[in-house]
Amino acid sequence: MFVAGVDGCRGGWVAFRVELPARATSVEVVDLSAWLQARPPDLTCLGIDIPIGLLNGSRVCDKAARKLLGQPRGTSVFAAPCRAALSATSHATGSAINRQKTARGLSQQAWGIAPKIKQVDDAISPDCQRWAVEVHPEVCFWALNQRRAMKHNKKTKEGIAERIALLREAFPEVDKHLASRPPRVEADDLLDAAAAAWTALRWHRHEAECVCMPERDERGLATTIWY
Repeated sequence: MFVAGVDGCRGGWVAFRVELPARATSVEVVDLSAWLQARPPDLTCLGIDIPIGLLNGSRVCDKAARKLLGQPRGTSVFAAPCRAALSATSHATGSAINRQKTARGLSQQAWGIAPKIKQVDDAISPDCQRWAVEVHPEVCFWALNQRRAMKHNKKTKEGIAERIALLREAFPEVDKHLASRPPRVEADDLLDAAAAAWTALRWHRHEAECVCMPERDERGLATTIWY
């Protein structure tokens, strides 16, 4: 059996796997859509760093996560787009659709990962959510850090160092994985996937918590963020 965390990267989706019960770890680039459409037989929980469950309005979980993290880390939790905006072919069109549906535009940050949001939205179902959950890495790191937000941005040398230090206790081989990570996987991608895997491990042990009670979207998908 294994749990895993996945994060979007230039190479697709990087997965940080944790074998159970030995907790041996490995890293690979995976086809996330295939995993969601046909769950790997030994996968017990998957933490996904992407918005799951899309509303024609603000998601309570995004607001709750921003409040939990405070500033400046709360800015990393952007407002998820509405589902209709994901089919747009330009940021301007997507933002106009989002404004029509939700009364707010679409940030460049949200638009930048819109293809990955759509990829997951197209593949996931309420049934998948029995074993596949939404996470936000900064919320995971907040929980790992005794409920204190990270001091530094994850793209900085200092930010990478403080996140590695937290993950080493859970996953001693994280440094090795960073040194030998696959092509087109950045250091912060791998660390975010590892943080997601930590939450998946907590889910497997029935220890995971969520930032708020889930809402349901029009397809019956639960919208909340786990840690």
